[in-house]
Amino acid sequence: MVVEMQLPNITPLEENVVCTKKQELLDLIYNAFSNSEFSGLFLKMFTKDEKEKYYVTVLLDRKKLLAAQIDLLNSKKKLIGSDSIETLKRIIDYPLVVDLYGLDEVSLKLSITDNLEIYNSTPKVELEKIFGENKIGSAEVLEKEKLLEKALERKKEETKAKPQVKIQEEVKKEVPPKKEEPLKKVPKIEKKPSATEIEIKVVGGEIFKPVLQEYAEEILKEIKSLDGVSVERVGITGEVGSGVIYLHVNIHGTSERDKGPREILERRVLYFVNKHLPIVWRKAGLKPILSNAQAKITAPGESEEEEEEKREVVIPRKVESNIIVEAHESVKPYFSTYARVIFKDIQSAGIDIEKMLLDVKGRSEHEINLMLWGKASGISKEEAEVVVNRILRNHAREIGRALKKYVTVHKVELYLEGEEVSSKAKEIMSKKEELEKEIEKLLKEAGVEELSYITEEKKKEAEEALLKNKVEPAMEDMRKRLQREFIGLPNSVFRWMNLDWEFKDGTVLVDLEASFDKRSALLGIVSDERVREDIMITLEKVIREVSAEHNIPIKLRNTEIRVR
Repeated sequence: MVVEMQLPNITPLEENVVCTKKQELLDLIYNAFSNSEFSGLFLKMFTKDEKEKYYVTVLLDRKKLLAAQIDLLNSKKKLIGSDSIETLKRIIDYPLVVDLYGLDEVSLKLSITDNLEIYNSTPKVELEKIFGENKIGSAEVLEKEKLLEKALERKKEETKAKPQVKIQEEVKKEVPPKKEEPLKKVPKIEKKPSATEIEIKVVGGEIFKPVLQEYAEEILKEIKSLDGVSVERVGITGEVGSGVIYLHVNIHGTSERDKGPREILERRVLYFVNKHLPIVWRKAGLKPILSNAQAKITAPGESEEEEEEKREVVIPRKVESNIIVEAHESVKPYFSTYARVIFKDIQSAGIDIEKMLLDVKGRSEHEINLMLWGKASGISKEEAEVVVNRILRNHAREIGRALKKYVTVHKVELYLEGEEVSSKAKEIMSKKEELEKEIEKLLKEAGVEELSYITEEKKKEAEEALLKNKVEPAMEDMRKRLQREFIGLPNSVFRWMNLDWEFKDGTVLVDLEASFDKRSALLGIVSDERVREDIMITLEKVIREVSAEHNIPIKLRNTEIRVR
């Protein structure tokens, strides 16, 4: 029986990297080995062809392959030993999805002992034999090649400068020799590493600013451990959502190394950005989602203009003349189609759209925000909000299933022009009041004051009877919605609730008693006030939605929230 290959509990250097050819995989391995801390690598790779799907796990050091196992997912077989090597050579040119783990000397030896059976059965093949003519050169070899290139360039410059030597010698005889001063002074270099500029911005929760400051300082500590890098600026922007925080990280530094090593340093910096994300989760109690991360290491004195070209900014994209979609490039095509569909559905619901902006936050999870400008015919703004929310949620579920991701509707903002219906309604109401006053005058003139009182009471009774028929279904709907929303709260565990209501003067007065536990992972981090605030925001949102959908005025009278 073949034992599964085991990996030490470490964070991957790279995840879900797509290598379309062998050379790209080779570059990925070389970039990892450029860090002197790593003695070995652990690779997980996935690929497929017409007949089979392959899941490959490989352990290697700087020179050779140590252990390999290939799972044939369709055939439900496992290959080790020489079979795994032959299959690996065959599929190495296929497009691969790769996860890469770096192993120091201790982790490498532990991995060998954990996978001893597979290690013993695997032939120790040199890496260059697997990758063919391509060789994994060490950093020393590359440095020697660069030195050779520089030496050749100097020789060319000397040969070009030879005809001018005689003229310069004649001039030098008359002018006394000057002492050459070194062009590069050490003090100037020492002035550069001044205090690093750390810029923290938080949208929707200034309380989390110290947490992001600590996160930035931890990243800085790691970067300072790298040789030849000085960090000039660290910018972190956090956008607080419901139970999550979307992070945009931008780091700029300088290094005197060549362009190739600087690119490797940039990858290391991005690795540190990912490595310390759990700090935000532990300290803030919010799930951190890295929306955008940029690391730029330039040569001293080099301008940062190139940075703007490479930066992965979410650029607004016009889908139609009146539809704009803001989303990450990887999911923008899906949400562009989504925007067209909801545009048509909203139009067919009686809302004439002039312009629509769909802002989609996140990568692994998505949060939808909609801004819409237009006119609503025959419905009020509140009713229009309910209609748009319902359309968005229905389609969000569909796209979530298609992408196999969690997609939620976060915010809907409608900017509707004054409807003609509302003005007509005002006219009708004013005429109604005038008629009632005339009827009261006629009754008083006729001496029938008691009759007006009776008719008023009858009118109230009729209104209350109508509303009561609508109230009970509305309250049942509210009860179910509150239970669903409370179960989904990120910082607490819902235990029970008691919802009472009273219909008085045409308004439903609601009393709520509920009990919650703070989540065990967040004890000591999230306060009782924060949990209560989340509950109250959810409660008020549900009351607004139910009130608008059922066209019943609902007010919150008493609440008792217990948190333990």
